[in-house]
Amino acid sequence: MKNKKNAKKSNEKQPKSPKKRGILPLLLVSVLPVLGVAAIFFISPAAQQKAIGVFESCKAAVASVFPKGPKAENLAGFAGSDITIRFLNNLVDRFTELEMREADYTIQHFPKDNAIEIRATIPRGRPIEWIIWNITGAARSTPFSVEDCACMTEVNCTVIFNGSSAKHPKITLNMRQAGRYLSNTAKMAILIENFGFEANQTTVEYLSFPEPLTVSLAPAQKLAAWTAQIANEYKKEVVLLLPMEPLPQQFSQYRQSMIAVHQSEEAIRSTFAQAAAAVPNFSGVSNFFGNRAMEDSRVMEIVLSEVSRRRVYFVYTDNSRRSVVPQMVRNLKVPSHPIQGTIEASLSAEQARERLRRHAVTAERTGKILIRAHPTPAFIQALKEEVEGLRRNGIRLVYVSELL
Repeated sequence: MKNKKNAKKSNEKQPKSPKKRGILPLLLVSVLPVLGVAAIFFISPAAQQKAIGVFESCKAAVASVFPKGPKAENLAGFAGSDITIRFLNNLVDRFTELEMREADYTIQHFPKDNAIEIRATIPRGRPIEWIIWNITGAARSTPFSVEDCACMTEVNCTVIFNGSSAKHPKITLNMRQAGRYLSNTAKMAILIENFGFEANQTTVEYLSFPEPLTVSLAPAQKLAAWTAQIANEYKKEVVLLLPMEPLPQQFSQYRQSMIAVHQSEEAIRSTFAQAAAAVPNFSGVSNFFGNRAMEDSRVMEIVLSEVSRRRVYFVYTDNSRRSVVPQMVRNLKVPSHPIQGTIEASLSAEQARERLRRHAVTAERTGKILIRAHPTPAFIQALKEEVEGLRRNGIRLVYVSELL
């Protein structure tokens, strides 16, 4: 590739180069290995490493052709321009499907070198292996093939295409990952249940975790109000954890702040108000146990009316077949979401990572998931180790409110 000075001088004698227009990450890999990679990449760490290895060594050519109608008019007169234009137009169409904007890619033509350089920035939310598979599916019926494919990192890759004829230009595609996400990225919200402030490293790691987390605080906790304030300062969404009947005996410390089915409407509203005062600046409410209360339509209508009045959401565990909550939140139009999975406090860090991967598969299939976890050292370790894998595989961590 000549330097910019030579390229500029050359352009004075050749047809005008095309307007810079972006092109999406085009990473091609050996066709047979790549078809299976996208499907198994998330489930198996061993498969993940194997896929990355295959990707980084993808010098084996993959026949790639990109047919389409003419858009790059400025390439008119360029050697092999008809086929090249179709190739580039098909790439641009693929970029559009991946929600890339014109500012996200550039195409630069170097006539003297018979070369084209493409720089593309791809939104997050899809694994690179999936992008390779997706674009490879469009790479048919034209005489371009992959000469070389290499990744300096997992999000910074280069692919070089060569045509079957000397007239065809060498096309270099440089791809990197953008900071923004695809609009249809799967979302995972994690509710850290019964979070409490302790002067230890674990508390610091949860509060300083850079991705969105939602923490629930019980009103009877010591320093509940102070913890809620600190959580807000660290950009953690706060949920009021509302104790409801019945509670196991070991949770008797919450009895004074518990909503019970025998209470009058005035008593229930008073209990709710006291709990809300103990945990300021909360964005939502969640039940703490309370299967019996959640089967009582009178109690839940009062509770949900208080939730609605405060303009917050309600998240709930739905462990009883006789629970009236799912129907009542629809009838009362209260923003709500069930908790769809739990990562138990007894799990090791590696077990928690495996559970996160399973929940992520559900998120990919359904588009979103809300799970809860306990504030253990093992879980925050697992989350820190797994967060990059979640990003690569199209999972974005969000606050609970974003699911609603």
